[in-house]
Amino acid sequence: MADAVNRRATLVRLAALGAAPFAFSASAHALAPYPSRTIKLVVPTAPGGSVDSAGRRLADALTKPLGTSIVIDNKAGAGGAIGIDAVVKSPADGYTLVLGIAATLSVQPAVRANLPYNALRDLVPIAVFAQGGLVIAVPADSPARTIKDLRALAARKGDLSFGSGGQATFGHLTGEVVGSALGIPLRHIPYRGAAPAVADLAGGLLDFAVVDAFSAAPHVQSGKLRILATASPTRHVTFPDVPTLGEAGIPFERGTWVGLFAPGATPPAIVAQLSAAVQAQAADPAFRADIAKLGFTPVFMPSQDVAKLLAQEIEAWKADAQRAKIQLD
Repeated sequence: MADAVNRRATLVRLAALGAAPFAFSASAHALAPYPSRTIKLVVPTAPGGSVDSAGRRLADALTKPLGTSIVIDNKAGAGGAIGIDAVVKSPADGYTLVLGIAATLSVQPAVRANLPYNALRDLVPIAVFAQGGLVIAVPADSPARTIKDLRALAARKGDLSFGSGGQATFGHLTGEVVGSALGIPLRHIPYRGAAPAVADLAGGLLDFAVVDAFSAAPHVQSGKLRILATASPTRHVTFPDVPTLGEAGIPFERGTWVGLFAPGATPPAIVAQLSAAVQAQAADPAFRADIAKLGFTPVFMPSQDVAKLLAQEIEAWKADAQRAKIQLD
């Protein structure tokens, strides 16, 4: 009996010794300084375009100060909801982040009642590092020279067709705001991204389009398109001579933005560390120049300010969506 007890005790000691390295490894991993391994940055858009390019530039810029690599994972679909949902469900340890944009985090909650997450509760902002705006563009041979000229054009044609990068996107709702303010009937043509919308606009198949400046700029430079106004709080860096919608008499002051977000329960110390790294890059001349080339104004907006902006914009877009009778769920 004593031998059996001794054998069991020996086995328990051996098992404990065998488990000790694993326990030590797990404990050491938990105590390792952040970051100690590769970070994944989810971009909720398809590769290419200004948003994806901005995310890749940020990832490259943060690699050195954070001392680790950052890999991009494009998860497009459902207006960005697929990518956001994947990050919300990820461990809140700072190793899975998401590129948040106004179209995904401000507009989608306003038009989709059944999103699988709450952008204000399930994500924590780290910082916004780029701001911009969309443009209201017409074919170069359009008689419209100002945004209010669309009213006369609509009176002549009966209604106007306008394109955007998709149903219930920033561009779609902005176009509806313009139509409502001018009192003109519109036919919205949603496209799978800005590029095909711009191509059809340049081909004369649309009366106007609301798209990002990055996509429109080459066609403006080639003489195929003309910009009537920009949808942003301030004039766009790419088209500084073009008035904003507000300056043109349309009550609209919102713009696009790009920022870094993490799952909502991410430790505040990690959020602060990442925010400080973004702030340092936002002051770097090379990084600022790269962001400007993408059609954005480089900025730094800290976490608390981003949270306030997001809450305000969701409510404003909800009001616009209700007036335009846009609801996807």
